[in-house]
Amino acid sequence: MVIKTDTQAPPSPTMSATAPRTVVKEETTAPASYMPDKLLPPKQNRCANSTHRLSRLDIQRASTDVKRFVEARLESDFNLVKHTTPLAFTTNTGVNDDLDGTESKKAVSFIVPNRAIPRGIKVSPEMMKEKSPYELECEVVQSLAKWKRVMLDRLDCQVGEGIYCDSTSIRKGYKGDVTHSVIADQWDFEVRINEEDRTINTLKEYVTKMWKIVTDCEDFILEKYPDIILQDHPTATRRLPKEITFLTSQELHEMFPGLGVHERETAAVKRFGAIFIIGMGWPMKDGSPAEEVRSPGYDDWNLNGDIMTEHPLTEYRHELMSTGIRVNSESLRAQLEHRDMMDQAELPFMEAVLENKLPFCYGGGLGISRLLMLLLRTGHIGEVQVGIWHDEHYKQAKAAGIDLIPDRVVEM
Repeated sequence: MVIKTDTQAPPSPTMSATAPRTVVKEETTAPASYMPDKLLPPKQNRCANSTHRLSRLDIQRASTDVKRFVEARLESDFNLVKHTTPLAFTTNTGVNDDLDGTESKKAVSFIVPNRAIPRGIKVSPEMMKEKSPYELECEVVQSLAKWKRVMLDRLDCQVGEGIYCDSTSIRKGYKGDVTHSVIADQWDFEVRINEEDRTINTLKEYVTKMWKIVTDCEDFILEKYPDIILQDHPTATRRLPKEITFLTSQELHEMFPGLGVHERETAAVKRFGAIFIIGMGWPMKDGSPAEEVRSPGYDDWNLNGDIMTEHPLTEYRHELMSTGIRVNSESLRAQLEHRDMMDQAELPFMEAVLENKLPFCYGGGLGISRLLMLLLRTGHIGEVQVGIWHDEHYKQAKAAGIDLIPDRVVEM
């Protein structure tokens, strides 16, 4: 079947009716429903999507303004320097983020032949099969959590100094939906701390400081682009709370015992407005699974967590940042043993941590597209980033008034 998807939302009084329309053509055999309708914004909120009032260029202008605001504040409030960002790592070093450590979340891998190939259109098939002694096995970055720690050491950062990168990664193990994309972009940041600062109080201090940047940015962008808000709509008065509530994953589990993970997180943000869930990785006291499974190699599971709030359009939990104080030798060993992954202890990065050769630090990743979706009040993450979406996803999005930015050949 050939699908033609017009992804441009209906023109509004402030959007030109002659704006180019996006048509995606591709063969597909997918089922008619790509994702549950409950993941889309409620029907009564879809008209409040800012893409119905801001032009496509204005969405890009506002996105750039948010990025400039946040980066300036990361530099001033956290004493960070922007660092050049890697796109890939060599494999089997332990530096790449393996997310939850499962096979489905493994990084995209590829081979760099690292040999001279004659210029020209035709290359001998035999030559392409030859193995170079300098061949490199590589994988696409999933996050810079561990690499940044290596950089703090390389750059000789002192306590209170650090770096940040605007990283983009491919996470093939995720199914795309309203808030999830296989393209993950974030401000990856890392700050050197003293060993005695590896405490919950230090974690809360940094989280509070980051939340202040987020709420200040909301004030800034809504003042500069008032049409982000649909006046007189029920969502018009919704603002992020100035204070963030801290809860442990155990407290959250006990507070909403009959709900699943995302359901209780949604219930929590509806009650508190914005939350930071402390302690991601260890199982609950009653033997229930962890609030979220984490790789054992970067965060200390007792000193980490996620920032979440309620999105004004979707009205469910909207995760913005994963962050934490990084593992020391003791916590790394305990976490590797718990996950039955002690074989990783022989990887160069893990060895460096176990032998106390790397700085103590705090770090995390603030989602760029997640923040843009929240502050610009779009109904889908694909309206502020170029994701990779199935044809059926385009169809559902179009029906919900969502203007996905296309990733492939289109007719304009």
